[in-house]
Amino acid sequence: MFNFSIKDRLAIRGGLLLVTLLMLTACGYHLRGALELPEALKKMYVKGDSPELAAAIERTFRGTSGELVATAGEAGMILNVLDEFYQRRTISLSSTGYSNEFELIYRLSFDLLDGEGNTLVSNQTIEVMKTYYNAQSSETLLSKDNEEIVLRQELYDEAVRSVIQRARAELKKTYP
Repeated sequence: MFNFSIKDRLAIRGGLLLVTLLMLTACGYHLRGALELPEALKKMYVKGDSPELAAAIERTFRGTSGELVATAGEAGMILNVLDEFYQRRTISLSSTGYSNEFELIYRLSFDLLDGEGNTLVSNQTIEVMKTYYNAQSSETLLSKDNEEIVLRQELYDEAVRSVIQRARAELKKTYP
């Protein structure tokens, strides 16, 4: 029916790839986690964070133009962590009584201060949740444990992005 040469097939594939890439850029597609930071957020100091939260902030800032600084004096924004709470809850049980489905909850309470130590946002709380199915058997136990670790990292990453969004919104209100 259609007898295309190899050269024609490559040209068609190249054309389709080009059209796909153009459509992605036209729709506003961005890499997941890519954030544009205002000037005040480009240098952040974090006080009172857990190792998991610190790692999530590092991962988030790695994809931006921002950096974490060692002292509050260098910072344009200070994140003061008031409280962190992580919980794993059973949602459903199997017929044999083992947990089938879990809900992971992470809650972060914090204050945001500007570089001079003035409070921008006081006592804010962010709560993020994820659920996952965990059919417990000897073959899947290790892989499901790894899945929970990945989901927990995603919870922390999502909380950090929410903190940055709140900081960005507050900066727009305070310094228009």
